[in-house]
Amino acid sequence: MSKAPSPPDGKPDDTVDVITFEVLRHRLWELNDEMALMMGRISGSPSVYESGDFNVAILTSEGQGLYAGVFVVRQASALDIVVQKVIEVFGDNIHDGDAFMTSDPWYGALHAMDAAVVMPVFHEGVRVAWTGVVVHELDMGGARPGSWCVGARDAYQEVPLMPPVKIVEAGNVRHDVEVTFLRNSRTPEMNALNLRAKIASQKMTGDRLREIIDEYGRDTFLAVQRQILDYVERSIRQRLSELPDGTWYANAFLDHDGLANRLYRLRLALTKRGDHLTFDFTGTDPQAPGVINCTWAGLVGGILQVGFPLLCHDLPWSHGAVMRCIDIISEEGTINNALFPAGTSMATVNACQSTGNLVWEAMAKMYGCATDTLREEVIGIGYGGVNMSVIAGKHGDGRPFVNMFTDSVGGGGARSFGDGIDTCGNFIAPAYGIPNVERIESLIPMLYVYRREREETAGAGIYRGGVGIEYMLIPHETSHDMEAVLFSTGCAHMESKGVAGGLPGSIQRNIVLHGAGVKAAMDRGEIPTSLETAGAERVDVVDAKDVRWLTPEDAWMCLCTGGGGYGDPLGRNPEAVARDVRRGLCTSSEGKTLYGVVLTSGGTVDSAATAQSRAVILAERHKRGTAPEAPVSGLSFDGPERFRVGEILAVRDGVDGPVLGCRTCNHPFGPAGEDPRAHALVIEREIEDLSPVNSYRAESDVILREFACPNCATLFSTDLQLRSDDPRMPEMHLKL
Repeated sequence: MSKAPSPPDGKPDDTVDVITFEVLRHRLWELNDEMALMMGRISGSPSVYESGDFNVAILTSEGQGLYAGVFVVRQASALDIVVQKVIEVFGDNIHDGDAFMTSDPWYGALHAMDAAVVMPVFHEGVRVAWTGVVVHELDMGGARPGSWCVGARDAYQEVPLMPPVKIVEAGNVRHDVEVTFLRNSRTPEMNALNLRAKIASQKMTGDRLREIIDEYGRDTFLAVQRQILDYVERSIRQRLSELPDGTWYANAFLDHDGLANRLYRLRLALTKRGDHLTFDFTGTDPQAPGVINCTWAGLVGGILQVGFPLLCHDLPWSHGAVMRCIDIISEEGTINNALFPAGTSMATVNACQSTGNLVWEAMAKMYGCATDTLREEVIGIGYGGVNMSVIAGKHGDGRPFVNMFTDSVGGGGARSFGDGIDTCGNFIAPAYGIPNVERIESLIPMLYVYRREREETAGAGIYRGGVGIEYMLIPHETSHDMEAVLFSTGCAHMESKGVAGGLPGSIQRNIVLHGAGVKAAMDRGEIPTSLETAGAERVDVVDAKDVRWLTPEDAWMCLCTGGGGYGDPLGRNPEAVARDVRRGLCTSSEGKTLYGVVLTSGGTVDSAATAQSRAVILAERHKRGTAPEAPVSGLSFDGPERFRVGEILAVRDGVDGPVLGCRTCNHPFGPAGEDPRAHALVIEREIEDLSPVNSYRAESDVILREFACPNCATLFSTDLQLRSDDPRMPEMHLKL
């Protein structure tokens, strides 16, 4: 019988036959999914069983991840760190029937609400694997409902942290540890049920793994683990080796640290050499006062939440294998590699998420240089960041409630071959779902007024991003006031960036309507479907991190960003714009302003007026833009094409070496190794010009910079940067 390919270290005795390998790797894959399904079915938390705010993993006996689940990716990608810290702390005191728990970000949890339980798997006294489940608990204590500690300055003012402890010993739950875990929570019953679900799902998984060993033998089981890591590593390295070498750059901001509205910058230089990647975050701002920092675990989670879907889209999501193919450079004490006692209660949806956005942006640029099917993996950022609330109060009969609203999905990023999916969630949590309205209304005294796809939120491009969601809720059947902890990012700027010249999606905001007229409208048989039609005595556009009290007469509206676009919007098919206007996903004003498409009164395309409108926009780019300081001369761009770079640029052979230039007009930019932005026409725009939604933005100095061919003015890149003397962030430096 044929053998699977030998691993890189050349140990043929470690391999099993290819059929057994394929059977077992898929069996383990399915078993990991089964563990997640069991966890979700037992859980009593709507954020788990409605939305999937948890994840699972199967790991080797040393804590190298073999499989991460398809729920919130960053949670599972940090379980390797949890297991390795448990091994470090407990050493020889790890036995069959034990389980360990932690909620400490410096031991692998992403923030204190992500309570992780990991369990060793033994076979006849030998540790052969680990399993792990991490769940975002609805509340873990602290000053604010949901434990999102707006106003905290450091870890001492947040949730009590739990370093690794033994929660199950020899098969028995340690009740002293359990009651300590539950004591501070506002939702102890849900957390207790989640704990039992974590233990039960992992016990089942351990039993299934032992069944495999009994059937195939321990040596085969261990050999298959090694082969999975080797197989994924080889596949990733082969994938990377087909890309050109170079460095691609990304720049991101985080707004509001939980104390004040200020901007923090994160930077990434992604270097690819041969079959290896280096993620260098040098230049990222120091850790912040407040709650938005993440630890090393969050940094790794942020990288892998994007690395898994992009590097392993057809492979097992194996943390252990991916880490063999990458290096990470990060300065300690920065906002995404924070030192204790930094505040981290919002780590997952702030510094960790922004780290993922950097990786997403840089890898999209890198894949834009691919010569094969990897170009199909180019995608604009589709989930810029969180925009949601935890609301707590009392039912009409006095019973308390706490609920985290997980409706806030954005639009998907545009692809290199098609539009982003509308209100689709995001690929960093593929199985994450929007909750059922009726189910949430049955649990808490609130009523959904509407939930709809919101026009003017999608990033424009040849292919547009998906539109975001907007929804409104009001207190219902209670006379008690409610405490609302509101937390967002991307309120001062847009986080869902476009790629290859595509524009970003909109900002996002939470808005409180005091003295709303919703109930009166409903009494008249009308249902308001917007901020304007709801009416209010006073409208508050709240800070990105804020706490407000809702009276029974108030309403809360949540407005979420759409996905980033792909390519210059002037290249979009006018008929696609007209279709979006008919569907209510784009306004006719937006169609003309961003796409240059003019529609008749009947909604059809006016071709002549559209051509003239687009010519005016191109002329305006030339007029308003800043030309490169040193125009290129003496180069031609008519040689054979090596590969495309994004949508309109390409590298072609020249007399003195490869040349980078514009495929639209054959204008040479310069030698291929130079940054194309250094040779671009640079246009600065106010972000309010992109969408009326952006008029709600928090005060900031952020502007949009567009980079275009200096000859034909076609856009090839966009970025959000600071107005005041912010140095130009490079796009890339190819090494050919």
